[in-house]
Amino acid sequence: MSMDCYIFTGGSVFADSLSDLSLTPKDNDLVIAADSGYLTARRFGIIPDILLGDLDSLDKSALSPHELDTLEKIIVPAIKDDTDTQLAVDTALERGAENIYIIGGLGGRLDHTLSSVFLLEYIVDRGACCMMTDGRNTVRVLSADGECRSITVKRGYKYLSLVSLSDACLGVSVSGVFYPLDGVRLTRKYSYAVSNEITADFAEISLCDGVMLIIESRD
Repeated sequence: MSMDCYIFTGGSVFADSLSDLSLTPKDNDLVIAADSGYLTARRFGIIPDILLGDLDSLDKSALSPHELDTLEKIIVPAIKDDTDTQLAVDTALERGAENIYIIGGLGGRLDHTLSSVFLLEYIVDRGACCMMTDGRNTVRVLSADGECRSITVKRGYKYLSLVSLSDACLGVSVSGVFYPLDGVRLTRKYSYAVSNEITADFAEISLCDGVMLIIESRD
């Protein structure tokens, strides 16, 4: 049975449970809290398997005494090269996660948001599937290298946008939307496939070459 990993990281999350985010962890799945993401996990009623990071942004006054004592902890220095989310992703991959769901990481500081989004490409390059969500936005990466690949996105969010993460994305098609596309070329410098809307039960998105962000937004 494949193992999924749920990573709670910093930033606001506009939901009260994982089910609100259409996420349903299994008993054997791994849950990692990256620093202040621990508080989001606990708000969801979830006890993480691992607490990771330098813990510089975790408000310990919000915790009960000895609350962290029984958790596996991976504590790193505050002065380091990798972000806590990067370290959490590496830990998930090292422990065999095939699907990684990052909760949080969007909004707030732009540098943090961009580094988190680009981290999705890092995950895909290492053979795992990934998604990042904060309840208002959900981001996925679709990558192809000459052989067309596709993904299905269910209707639910108001807007659907496709953004080229590589210099260009070739053979981009999308159906089940207000503005369908058929084998078009998208570039990073000129984005025109944004603010589309899913009109069917789901949208079918395909890509033949390049790396593309698939972004769902509520408003």
